[in-house]
Amino acid sequence: MRNRAYAKFSAKLFYLSFSVVKNFTDFIFSKLVKLTYPISLTLKIIQANMFQLDHTPGRTASVNNKELLFFSGYAYLGMNHHPEFLRHIQKGIELYGAVFPSSRISNTQLNLYSETEKLLSHLTQTADTVLMQSGFTAGKASVETIAHDSVLFHSPFCHPAIRINNNSNLSFTEWTNETVATINKNNYTTPPVILSDALNQLTAEVYDFSFLQNIKQNIICIIDDSHGMGLLGLNGEGISSRLPRKENIEYIITYSLSKALNIQAGAVSCSNKNTADKIRSSSWYAATTPPSPAMLYAFAASQKIYQQQRETLNKNKKILQDLLSKRTDIRFHPEIPVFIFPENNDEDFFAKRDIIISSFAYPDPNGKKINRAVINALHTEDDLKMLIEAINVG
Repeated sequence: MRNRAYAKFSAKLFYLSFSVVKNFTDFIFSKLVKLTYPISLTLKIIQANMFQLDHTPGRTASVNNKELLFFSGYAYLGMNHHPEFLRHIQKGIELYGAVFPSSRISNTQLNLYSETEKLLSHLTQTADTVLMQSGFTAGKASVETIAHDSVLFHSPFCHPAIRINNNSNLSFTEWTNETVATINKNNYTTPPVILSDALNQLTAEVYDFSFLQNIKQNIICIIDDSHGMGLLGLNGEGISSRLPRKENIEYIITYSLSKALNIQAGAVSCSNKNTADKIRSSSWYAATTPPSPAMLYAFAASQKIYQQQRETLNKNKKILQDLLSKRTDIRFHPEIPVFIFPENNDEDFFAKRDIIISSFAYPDPNGKKINRAVINALHTEDDLKMLIEAINVG
C-alpha cells in the first residue's frame, strides 16, 4: 500500500512538474514571438504552410488558437484522445512508472515485457516477438542481424528502417515477377532475403504477397508493417493474416506500435524462434532502453478499445468512400483510411477552408507533393461531409 501511494504521488508530481515547465516555456515563447514576429512570419512563408500545432491533434487541430479540421497524421484509431486509454496510461504510470531505465539483458526484468511479446506473437500468429524501442530500431535490428550476408531483393517501397540497398525501380507486379524468376533459376548458399513494406500509405496500396508461394527455394521475407499493424485484419493483426504459409518461407515482420495503436515502441515478430533469439543477442536489443512500461500496460488493457475504434474507423472509411465513389480523380483503397487528391487540391486549397491535410513530397523532397486526407476514428460524419463540400466547391 505504501509503494502504491508513493507511485500515485510520483505520477501526480510528474504531471504537476510538467505543467509548471510547460507554462513557463509557453510564457517565454510568447514574449519571443512578439519580439521576432517579422522573422517568424518570414519563416512561416519559407516553410510553405508547415503548420505549427498548439496541441496534439485529434479530429481537429489548434493553430494559433484557431480550430481547424485535421485530416493528417497517422493516429488512425484516435487513441491519443480516448479517455479510457489515457486512464490506462495513468494507471500504468502508477504501477510501473513512466520509464524503466534498465537493459533487457539485465538480471532484473519486468514480466510486462515478456507478456507483451506473447500478446504480439499471438496477434501476428508467429513463433516469437522481440520488443524494441521503436519501429525504426526494430527494422534496423532485423536487417543488420539477419540480412547482411545474403542476396537481397528490395521491393519498390521499402522504408529506410529495412532498406540496405536501393529500392527497385519497377512496379510492384513487375518486381514480383522478376524476383520469383531470378530466385527460382539460381542456387544460393544462404536463403535470399526479400524486403518490402506491407502497404504504401502515400499511394493507398496494400501489397499482395501471394507471389511468395511460387518461390521454390528457402527464403527469408522481411516486411515492415508499421502502417498495417493495428489497422489491417479482423483483430488488427496487420499483414500477417494474409501471408502464404509454407515451410520454405521464413517471415520477419517489423513494425512500429505508434501509428494505429498509439504506443511508443516497436517490435519484430518472427516465424522462426531462432531468429528472434539472434535479434535478442544484438546490440540493438541489449544497448537500448526498453519501451515505457506504462504504455505497454495501456496496450494490453486496451484491446477491446482498439477493436471498437477499428469498427468506428471502418464506418468512417465507408462513409467517405461512398461519398467519393463517382470521383475518378481521387484514389483510395477500401482497407486504408487514406484518400489521394489531385494536384490542384493541395494544402493551400484546403487551408482556405479551415482544413489541414497531409501534403509533402516523398521520397524526393523536391518532387511533386502528395496531397492526402487521412481520416481517423475520431472524425464525425459532419467532418467528412465538410471535407466533401470543400472538394466539390473546388
